[in-house]
Amino acid sequence: MKKQNDILDNFSEKFPLLNRIYDLYQQMPDISKSEENTLRKSSEITILEILELVVIATRQRNEEKLQTLRQANRKLDTLKVFADMAKESKTIKEDKYSEIQESCQSVGRMIGGWLKSAANPATTK
Repeated sequence: MKKQNDILDNFSEKFPLLNRIYDLYQQMPDISKSEENTLRKSSEITILEILELVVIATRQRNEEKLQTLRQANRKLDTLKVFADMAKESKTIKEDKYSEIQESCQSVGRMIGGWLKSAANPATTK
């Protein structure tokens, strides 16, 4: 298992976005336990889908990468709606909502930057 951890550590060092998404995933238990089978689970699944899309994008050529990153960005928008719903239904405290929103914005900026560089590969070399 040690070798597996080394692989994950090295991978996340190369792609700090993965660390930010994982941090966001760890914040989801802050949504009320009463929402265990609905909003909370949907949020967790959406974060895992974002993580999966980012990992896939690391292995793709630019033209494929653009489509995958756009899909990850759409999933992130969905997650933001879930966070808003949790706040409005009072299943999450205001301070936790703020933390989740801040993490979503950070992940969004990182995906956006990656999208920009993938769309203009000549400017990044």
